[in-house]
Amino acid sequence: MPDQQIGPERSGTCANVVIIIDETAYVVNVGDSRCLMSLDAGAQVAVVSRDHKPDDEQERIRIKAAGGTVYRT
Repeated sequence: MPDQQIGPERSGTCANVVIIIDETAYVVNVGDSRCLMSLDAGAQVAVVSRDHKPDDEQERIRIKAAGGTVYRT
């Protein structure tokens, strides 16, 4: 896409990172993503993160409090 301009209205980040140490799973997520964990050989699913969507009121408040701006197209 070298001929296209990409501005802040199209920018974003998405990542999930899981580090397992002994019996503890440390989960970090950034952006519009979520992390699920399979338990009991797939018989159960645990939600281990929360989406960071800018249209979520809590997330919008967090972004603005940190000096950020929320862009919507």
